[in-house]
Amino acid sequence: MDDNLNLLEARVTEAVALIKDLRAENLRLATRGDELAAEVTELEAGRLRLAQELADAKANAGDIERYEEKRKEIEDRVGGLLQKLAAIG
Repeated sequence: MDDNLNLLEARVTEAVALIKDLRAENLRLATRGDELAAEVTELEAGRLRLAQELADAKANAGDIERYEEKRKEIEDRVGGLLQKLAAIG
């Protein structure tokens, strides 16, 4: 009977220690989960900011392309005018 009682006591002690360890691990994991959730929120905000910057850059690229087309047109017209002036002079 004492052997059974000692065995039961040992198993209960092991179970209590295991429960204690699992609770500590659960708390550590919950804290890590909170940290990761905050990091995800921060990364998502950064992603949105970068997406906006990319959209702005694409819009600016379109503006630059239009300005370059206008510059080329002006250059061609000025070249034509210079040729006409050279022809009469």
